[in-house]
Amino acid sequence: MRSFLYACTATALSLVSVCLVACAAPDQSTINASNDDSNDDATSIKVSEKFASNFFKLAAASPASNVVISPYSVSTALSMVYNGAAGKTKSQMHEVLGYDDMSDNAINSQNSDLYKSLMRVNPVSELTVANALFANKNFKFDQSFVETNQKYFGAKLESLDFADASTLEKINGWVNDNTKGKIPTIIDRIPPTAILYLVNAVYFKGMWLDEFVKDQTQQVEFTVADGTKKQVQMMNRSAKMEYLKGKNFQAVMLPYKDKRLQMCIYLPDQKSDIKALVTAFTAENLKQWNAQFDKKEGHLGLPRFKIEYKAELSKILKEAGMPCAFEDNCADFKNMTKEPSVISRVLHKTYLEVNEKGTEAAAATAVEMSVTSAPANPEPPFEMVCDRPFVVAIRDDKTNAILFLGAIIDPPPAD
Repeated sequence: MRSFLYACTATALSLVSVCLVACAAPDQSTINASNDDSNDDATSIKVSEKFASNFFKLAAASPASNVVISPYSVSTALSMVYNGAAGKTKSQMHEVLGYDDMSDNAINSQNSDLYKSLMRVNPVSELTVANALFANKNFKFDQSFVETNQKYFGAKLESLDFADASTLEKINGWVNDNTKGKIPTIIDRIPPTAILYLVNAVYFKGMWLDEFVKDQTQQVEFTVADGTKKQVQMMNRSAKMEYLKGKNFQAVMLPYKDKRLQMCIYLPDQKSDIKALVTAFTAENLKQWNAQFDKKEGHLGLPRFKIEYKAELSKILKEAGMPCAFEDNCADFKNMTKEPSVISRVLHKTYLEVNEKGTEAAAATAVEMSVTSAPANPEPPFEMVCDRPFVVAIRDDKTNAILFLGAIIDPPPAD
């Protein structure tokens, strides 16, 4: 049972953000792809923002170090697991994922529509998504569960000998290939109780619409959350930017060259801190903030950084409201397999790099399933220098999908 949970967890919550890395897209023959953008409006903002904001608040509740997650990767992996859930387990997952009153068919169609929309991002930016199911050949899985995940997520089921050492290499190799080597491994072992791994990988590489001038990058002092000082390479830009002055924070929105994806940077005021800012991340606030950005002249200082992050997320998911999926006496995945099963671990890895030219990010999530065992007078230009902990979000302006969210506490230098 413990192995089963780990598989589900790793797939759904393992995340990797990788610079200069691309993930292979799902087999197009398994998803009803369309060149028509008419379905984009059907994508639920609540799924994109409700789960993302709640998950981020729990993951970065007391950030003592950098936290970078991919809400989209985690949500996608968990949605594949959801197709095998039943009873209380299913209802808890339904609530945590923010699906409200949606039917199973609407949930799967929405995930498929969101994927197809994201794959239509202007190719000047590279955005790819891949899903897979790796199964223990000694176990049988519900045919409807298998067909649903293949149809809507492009996740084909591959049966493997989990007792063979080459299987671990195969699963990690898939993740490595689909993150261009930025995430070489996602699982460290295959427990004897493991029966299924549901895996998701996301890769993004985008250049700024307006690049930072490298000659203007300067070494400055950065104050970490604990009050210690360090030197960082601060990129600088003075221009008109999408800007927001919120309650106890300010923010800018930097578009990428595809003119659809963008990075939002949120900086708490000196009288506030990163913990208060993270607490303010709710679906309602995000929706309100996104509508309030406005072009304004000003100066932005943003550190160059490269972050690798990993975490085991089962505790966070339990706190979010879905403990049943992890408990032997409660987990119900009979729509996946007749074997009593649970989610044993949720592994999450990310890689995120930001420099003068743009951003590269990748995510890999593996879920392991185991058997139970403007005013009249001109305003002065804004001044926003990120010389203390701040938050970044990479989002899709068309669907409101949040691909990556990070609390940058102590920015490591980028190459």
